[in-house]
Amino acid sequence: MHIDLLGPMLVRREDGTAVTPSAPKRRALLSALAVRLNQTVATEELIELVWDGAAPPTARAALQGHVAALRHLLDDPALVLDTRGSGYLLAGDPERVDALRFVRLCEEADVLLPGPGTPGAPAAEDPVLPLLRAALDLWRGPALADCGSVRLRERALPHLTDLRLRALERLADGRLRAGRGGESAAELAEAADAHPHRQTLTARLIRCLEQDGRRAEARERYERALARLSGPPGPELRRAGEPFGARPDPVDRRFVGRGAELARLDEALPAARAGRPILVTGPAGVGKTALVRQWAARHGAGQFPDGVLRAELRGFDPDGPREPADVLGEFLTTLGVAPDALPASTAERSRRYRELVAGRRMAILLDDAASYEQLAPLLPDPPPPADPGRGRPGLGAGDPEPEGGDQAADGLDPDREGGGPGPVAVVTSRGRLLRLLVREGGLPLPLGPLTCEDATALLARTLGPERTGEDPDTAAELAELAEHCDRLPLALRLAAARLAARPDWSPGDLARELAGEETWLATLAGTGAISARGPIGLIAALDRTCRTLPPDAGRLFTLLGLHPGAVIDTDTAAALADLPPAATRTLLAGLDAVHLLEETAPGRYARRELVRRHAARQAAELTCDERFVALDRLIAHYLDVTADRTAGCAAAGCPTAGAGERAAAWFRREESALRAVVVSAEQYGRTTGSWQLAHRISLLYEATGHEPRHWRAVVEAGLSAAHADGDESAVARLGTDLAVLHIARAAHRTAAEQLDLAVAAADRAGDPALRHHCRSRVAAALLRAGRYEWALPLLTDLVAAARTPATDHLLVPSLTGLADALVLAGDPGPALAHADEAVRAATARSGGAPAVLATHSRARALHALGRRDAALSSARLAVALGRTVGDPALEARSYGLLADLLDELGRSAEGAETRRRAEPPTAGGS
Repeated sequence: MHIDLLGPMLVRREDGTAVTPSAPKRRALLSALAVRLNQTVATEELIELVWDGAAPPTARAALQGHVAALRHLLDDPALVLDTRGSGYLLAGDPERVDALRFVRLCEEADVLLPGPGTPGAPAAEDPVLPLLRAALDLWRGPALADCGSVRLRERALPHLTDLRLRALERLADGRLRAGRGGESAAELAEAADAHPHRQTLTARLIRCLEQDGRRAEARERYERALARLSGPPGPELRRAGEPFGARPDPVDRRFVGRGAELARLDEALPAARAGRPILVTGPAGVGKTALVRQWAARHGAGQFPDGVLRAELRGFDPDGPREPADVLGEFLTTLGVAPDALPASTAERSRRYRELVAGRRMAILLDDAASYEQLAPLLPDPPPPADPGRGRPGLGAGDPEPEGGDQAADGLDPDREGGGPGPVAVVTSRGRLLRLLVREGGLPLPLGPLTCEDATALLARTLGPERTGEDPDTAAELAELAEHCDRLPLALRLAAARLAARPDWSPGDLARELAGEETWLATLAGTGAISARGPIGLIAALDRTCRTLPPDAGRLFTLLGLHPGAVIDTDTAAALADLPPAATRTLLAGLDAVHLLEETAPGRYARRELVRRHAARQAAELTCDERFVALDRLIAHYLDVTADRTAGCAAAGCPTAGAGERAAAWFRREESALRAVVVSAEQYGRTTGSWQLAHRISLLYEATGHEPRHWRAVVEAGLSAAHADGDESAVARLGTDLAVLHIARAAHRTAAEQLDLAVAAADRAGDPALRHHCRSRVAAALLRAGRYEWALPLLTDLVAAARTPATDHLLVPSLTGLADALVLAGDPGPALAHADEAVRAATARSGGAPAVLATHSRARALHALGRRDAALSSARLAVALGRTVGDPALEARSYGLLADLLDELGRSAEGAETRRRAEPPTAGGS
């Protein structure tokens, strides 16, 4: 038996047969034991790794079950899983675990290989190169790629990855000494793309390319490496690039799209020269820095002949933002001030800096700003107002103005807004920096995700034509992949890097990985990619944003991870956080300020899918009690809201206007979140809340005709929760909901069977009224579906069942329902008889709403019999009765019926006036 961890996990027998466990937790357990082969691993540590720190109370018992299953799977004396004290030990030959064999080969090579720069044996005789080649050939992809444990990968992967990179570098050294550096170029290029922070790797790649005669490619690699640096290159990279020299800010050939944003930067240039800083804002990973650098490089010496000053302000770094004094010190040194002549105070440095940049045509790029306070000392002074009688500053009164020049060529006139030419300050930040806009007249340029076309083009350009071609299926897969990356450039580049390392994967394969709630993290975490400022993956970028939040805002962001929707309103957020709405609005505004949310309408906040998943990842770190209490608050909130939304929804569906339309619009927005809450509540044992909410929103599904597949998922989860709750009344209600769903799907026999089960549950609950309710709901659904032959017998039975002392209060609605059904079925004579009986019975019971509805039925039956005047009289009586009930919605329905009858008689003007009165009063909220 062999266990391969250097790539997707693979467990195989001696004959090569794969027997890899399919369950993620068993893969996690076996991986954790394999990387610690022949060592006892404590049970508590295994539980932490297997459940990623979120173990349920039953974890210890479950772990024992997984151990027993693995013992049965291994069944090999060469690998034995034993219980040792308070832990477990996997015993066997380390050569049977590829990761351990890799470490052993690297250690042996490390002893034999001469250090860099020392003479070594010729390649043909060098015993180290085969060892290194054998070690590197064991890798099939990122180690522990699908081991089932994020924590295990976080602990084991850095060492293995670093060892692999060192092996690549040592192999390249050996080949370079032998004059065969070109043989390592392809492998080094892939590794350098995945680990751009590692200057030693890039340096060896440049030397290998140079030795292989690929000088242009080596130069390009060196320039790309320089563009990524915030400071000077290290010694190895500097020596590797000595043949080429350095060029500041070359245009990035990988840059795609952003034509509109580049044009807006061009348009802002005149105002920026007059002292108004440009502020480029947007979420982490959206490409703010790349846009600004591309813009500055594109104009180059034409617009900025005095050069470019660039500073990374590190506003969202774990160690906090840079001090303005330090940045000013770098700027002054670049501008020619000797280090020993730098002013001591921030104010003096700022004054000297402003003196030196005044009047210069240069760009000042201030990247990743934290606040206005950090920026204020770094902003240049605006130029003084131009004297129209003297021309531009610096020219004598009689000197001619220069003709043409760069401004004329670009259509950009730096003097168009007031003063003469001055430095242009461009700021990037994840924060909206409103004070910069107010105090300095900043010009905001919000940056959103790439367009679908540009996102797809970025992937295609990064992968190259050999991977994408002209195949329309591949184009569709690229578009799908781009959407799963939220069309964020950083996420797209990480996805492309993962694809580049797996030539046998299609874009669709990676899109499916990104779609998974458990597998997306590996792609976008940027595993192994480290810079001087820390990890560079999208997850790390979001982490850095979250670390800048005040504690209350950070707590709210984490709790929002329990909400499954893309849009959250203030009241829902307040319920989750157990805070007053006013305080919640303030915290939501703070999340909006750093682009973790975006207020798309007053009180409504949208978030990108990757941000939602990141919040969910943080919410998973909450204790079980914290998650359950918050989930209970969310369920209670939605129960309150759905009670309002369903108040006007009868079995026949919402009214077509007013409150009904608002309820339908609200439900369309919230449906996916409601569905997920029902399913989550059932899964986490919040059974009462699950079935109550499922029943409420089933009425909304029924009224709006929403996607049956989603409706079924909700009802089945609610029915399962009702059974788990042992509540027969709930089983009857959810069973009826399921029967109504089957009718909507035209599965009428299945609906009848489900109704029998629901009625049986109502009987077990001892509730005759509930039994009647279940059958009348199904009958109404059958009528809406036009299946009168199924509905009429059911309604006739309901009338008969209501003629008992225990159920006589149900007689009027039963007679009314049967009368309406007979009219629809084309049998108005018996319908009138049932309606008349309903009117008499309702009147004997003191009238009220049942009397109004019975009068409606009588009017419809009379109209169907051709007795138009009698029908009008009955409709007018319904209007009069409706006024006495005090129900505006019922009164509106009465006016609507009368208007319909008037229209059919050709009295359209009178009907229109009546219909106007039928409009229900406007209700608040949506």
